[in-house]
Amino acid sequence: MNYTRVISLCTNVSSSSEELPALWYLQVVYIITIIVLALMGNSIIFVVICVNRRLQRIDNIFVANLAVSDFLFTFFETCSNVTRKLNRNWRPPHYVICYVIMASSVLCASASAFTQTAVAVNRYIAVCRPLHYPNIVRKRRVLVSISVIWVCAVALASPPLTWRPLTVICSEEESYNSHVTSEIVYMGAEWILIFVVPFGIMSTIYYRIYHIAADHAQRVRSFSMSSTNSTTRNHILDIKSECKAAKMLVTIAGAFFISWFPFFVTLTFWKFHDESIQMHPKIFTGFLYLIYTLPAVNPAIYAIWCRDIRLAIKKTFRCCK
Repeated sequence: MNYTRVISLCTNVSSSSEELPALWYLQVVYIITIIVLALMGNSIIFVVICVNRRLQRIDNIFVANLAVSDFLFTFFETCSNVTRKLNRNWRPPHYVICYVIMASSVLCASASAFTQTAVAVNRYIAVCRPLHYPNIVRKRRVLVSISVIWVCAVALASPPLTWRPLTVICSEEESYNSHVTSEIVYMGAEWILIFVVPFGIMSTIYYRIYHIAADHAQRVRSFSMSSTNSTTRNHILDIKSECKAAKMLVTIAGAFFISWFPFFVTLTFWKFHDESIQMHPKIFTGFLYLIYTLPAVNPAIYAIWCRDIRLAIKKTFRCCK
């Protein structure tokens, strides 16, 4: 799946209909702004988590991994798109870069989906088995799981590179007709592995967490009527902390779904629909820009929902002055 190729086609169609210069400049300014915010924001999140031992909790390690995937997606996919938009004759200087750009979209999208699934499982263990959590979830196991996530992401992103010719990979021509069966099977695998399975697991887990947290809150509320000791107050604070962490993770998953799902639908339709049915290219452009916006939004989500990350960022900037 080469999103840069899709946006290139859309740009060419748009230019043939005499796209207004003002709109073209607005798109370029927007996407450059998104690139700067995404690269800076995700770099800050990653560095802040790495240099602050207080932030090196299990959830934040996964957040750092999400920041890495967002950074890579912006660096390879979004930057290549804005370069192509500024110069439609641009081609990567080496064919290896073509392979990297072609694979980067699925690589980063699947890494994000797999990471968010791992985060949901981690939250479920923390809420449902709090006494056994330190023995089940250890930092070394988390680092191994992140390595497995990237290996699986590479495995999912690699197959099209084996059957698509170099001219298609480098966006010199478009052809999905020579290996139709492979393309259909691969698109089905993307749907299942990036959307159906991860979001099925996350929906089930967060639904269970919500009910468990609500039940615990009710019990603590009832108990607190007759007790005001420090243990009860600490338990209440723990529940509030767990719920806030879950809300942040649900927000991240929801933003991912809202950003990627519409374009997956239109991309599937575009690749396999009847040629007599036409789709306006600006639909692709709009949904693609929504995907490009997500890496710039995610760092703000982390900072808004996590007070420790927000304070660490402020402290880092204060030290740099």
